[in-house]
Amino acid sequence: MADHYHVKMTFEGGFRAKIICTFKRENRGVHKYLQMKHISVIIYNNVLSTAVSTTVALLMSANEAALKRGMPIPFEIELIGVGTKTVQSILPIQFYCTRILAEVARTDVVIIPPMNIAAGQIELFLDDNWELIGWIRDKYERKAEVISLCTGAYFLAESGLLDGMPATSHWDAITDLASRYPKILFKPDHVVTHSKAIITGGGGFSALNAMLYFIEKNCSKEIAIELSKFYALDYGRTSQSIFSVFSGQRLHDDQDIHRAQSYIEEKIKADISVEQIADHVNMSKRNFIRRFKNATRLNPIEYIQRTKIEVAKKALEMGNANIADVTYSIGYNDLKTFRSLFKKITGLTPIDYRNRYKGQFEEV
Repeated sequence: MADHYHVKMTFEGGFRAKIICTFKRENRGVHKYLQMKHISVIIYNNVLSTAVSTTVALLMSANEAALKRGMPIPFEIELIGVGTKTVQSILPIQFYCTRILAEVARTDVVIIPPMNIAAGQIELFLDDNWELIGWIRDKYERKAEVISLCTGAYFLAESGLLDGMPATSHWDAITDLASRYPKILFKPDHVVTHSKAIITGGGGFSALNAMLYFIEKNCSKEIAIELSKFYALDYGRTSQSIFSVFSGQRLHDDQDIHRAQSYIEEKIKADISVEQIADHVNMSKRNFIRRFKNATRLNPIEYIQRTKIEVAKKALEMGNANIADVTYSIGYNDLKTFRSLFKKITGLTPIDYRNRYKGQFEEV
């Protein structure tokens, strides 16, 4: 069988890799090649290389699975550069794109992979990518679907297309995104959101669930399940809360609230009340709740609960922790209350969470 699409990888000078994605059209027998979707995978400076390769691999595998079933090939996949066809990633990998943004008159689907930059550089990075942000908006207005993967959501958010809509991203970026873009209805626990013609995917490799969702919509559930098995992806995952790490909402400059947060963390083993914390920072309860929520986007009770559950998660990750001991160690006396709260926040019971992180690797 002739190749209809391929990714070419060559290596130069050690581990320097060139990656080229091309697509070949052929008319073979019963395959009539009905209208396929043209997919533009955006390659920009500091794109996360691994996300690009896994995304392209899934789409190409979907083409192969469709062909195997006698179906028309669903996707024409093209790497599109921003300003230049050759893009050097932070890793020793170089992408060779077939076109740049200005050369793409139309496309059916735009995929925005995640970025690989530090949090403190995001604002300058977005300013430098104004051309891409405007291009995304233009293509959406011309009826293209748009998919953001993980922190690729920053580009969509900056374009204004997500205003008033649900969206997700990497759980560690949600606080910053919600602060920058208050008009967006961020769903930090969601693995996938889909509203109008926009799909957003969660953090890290869970963003591949957004690609499985897209493949199921455009190919079939059978193909999506086949690919999830082949790539060992958790088909049907709806929550990424099990992976989130609550590190305290510290991206604010209210020093009194910082003191209150530190007090909560110091008193993790105690059953502290909102009144106690407000007294500690010399505020009325009402004023304290208002300022705390304004600074952290959580009310004090939610913050206390999230902080305690994070401590419990770390204890359970050791694998042998007794559930009752963990419960008492974070200031809860009621096992039922602890179990209910733990499952609400993580999506798993304490026992299931502990079992998931038990050591599974043995020397042979």
